[in-house]
Amino acid sequence: MKRWSDTIEVETPIEHVWSYFDQSLEQTKKIMPNIEEHRLIHSSGETVGNVYRQSYGVGETKEEYEVTVTEFKDEENEKRLTYSYTLAGVYDIQATYLLEKEGEKKTTFTYLSSNRPRKWYLRILILFSNDQAVANFVRRVKRVAEEEYNE
Repeated sequence: MKRWSDTIEVETPIEHVWSYFDQSLEQTKKIMPNIEEHRLIHSSGETVGNVYRQSYGVGETKEEYEVTVTEFKDEENEKRLTYSYTLAGVYDIQATYLLEKEGEKKTTFTYLSSNRPRKWYLRILILFSNDQAVANFVRRVKRVAEEEYNE
């Protein structure tokens, strides 16, 4: 299993950053522009256990998968959302978005991701992967949140 994480300070209130993780396609696309669909297909009655159909496209390639909310915390000073899903039938992925309130207009955003190949031969490939996508994602969240907050 390979794990990545990155943390960044966002100069906006925690509730503003949290709005990008509200499960709406409109907000999700702002920080994940390649997401084409994100819709609820099974409600557990609580946030944890909800299942969403998500499709992701890059160029002519399109992947479709189901993401399950495995952890959800929405408190005044800390917010956490964890998804798990299987990508292309070969990788089990877990993604956690953690927000911590540092002040009225300052939030620490941490993104944690783990990737477990389902096939033994993919374990070798994952050893050579880097954390550039994770770094790009946290910077995108910061940029979008700060730009929209300051409009």
